Amino acid sequence: MDMRNTKIPCVLMRGGTSRGLVFKDSDLPLDIETREKVILKIYGSSPNGQIDGIGGGTSVTSKVAIVGITDTDESDIYYTFGQVGINKKSIDYNVTCGNMAAAVGLYAVEEGLVKMQEGKTKVKILNTNTKKIMEVVIPVRKGSVENIGDFSISGVEGTGAKIAVNFMNPSGAFTGKLFPTGNLVDYIKVDKKTFEVSVLDTGNIVSFVKANEFSLEGHELSDAINKPNVLKEIEKLRVKIGVLLGIFSKEENINPELEALPKITLVSEPNDYITELGILNKKESISIIGRYISMGKLHPTFAVSGSICLATACQIPGTIPYSICKKDPIDTINIGHPSGTISAEVFLQKNESGHKLLKGGTGRTARRIMEGHAVIPTSLIDKE
Repeated sequence: MDMRNTKIPCVLMRGGTSRGLVFKDSDLPLDIETREKVILKIYGSSPNGQIDGIGGGTSVTSKVAIVGITDTDESDIYYTFGQVGINKKSIDYNVTCGNMAAAVGLYAVEEGLVKMQEGKTKVKILNTNTKKIMEVVIPVRKGSVENIGDFSISGVEGTGAKIAVNFMNPSGAFTGKLFPTGNLVDYIKVDKKTFEVSVLDTGNIVSFVKANEFSLEGHELSDAINKPNVLKEIEKLRVKIGVLLGIFSKEENINPELEALPKITLVSEPNDYITELGILNKKESISIIGRYISMGKLHPTFAVSGSICLATACQIPGTIPYSICKKDPIDTINIGHPSGTISAEVFLQKNESGHKLLKGGTGRTARRIMEGHAVIPTSLIDKE
């Protein structure tokens, strides 16, 4: 036995268009500081990138999920999501991830954390990041999880069994309000320019702005949007919004890799465009075009939580997405992203005080990729 190294059980999983490790809470160190050091070591996060760990060097491959069993009737398990830094030794827990929730639901059934039900097994998840409930529905056939199916998602090769991911009553997850500023549209001044922005909080805080405000048509891909001058202007706007919401206390030294919220999404009217995979995405098949910025770069697809947020905005008159969205059918919004399309379905209730989002969801696939142990130096947990 090698006393210099310690092994920690974990499973490498893909959920939707995200990938990361799933840990049982009980297998990680109790001390928060030690736990963070362990996870960062496993991912290899450092100024040299993630060469010394399992992280893939991108935001969508640097995610971690920590799960445990709950003792309430409202949920079966709890799920803590962490966005692991790539070049920085940090983990951001002030966000959530619907893609990884698909992996967590699958993991819970496969690991026996939730009793399997024939046909469909509903996993009720308390997301500790938002203090909200997610429902993930896992298909089961003849006593086993169904992994084979004909459902496909843009950004992942092949097909699989459809996993439904639903955010229950997600309004105001971080701010307590569907519209954190109290306005359908805010006018944000950056340098000498004023941007029109709609800010919503439905699982994550996302700010929507028309792509043409950045001299873009909206259907551009990573080679155009990830240019330093474009990203710099987008980040300036994001920081201004963060200060307005009280997320940032000042405008200096904000790192998008460390402080992920608020998110920015560029939106534009449906149009034909060629995806990153070289496939024509026709305007007839999409309701709106979205470009989701994550950790300072263009997301290769579109976040699940972000898709629910955008679909919600598309249903509320007066918001920027509503003004440009092709709304048919009314409850389902098809969002054109760099790699294809994601569909999100939302259920809104209107009352005297405004709109309440009862439920929002989408279909995903997920897969267990590897299982075993992550190996870390025992010195990291000596004080435990």
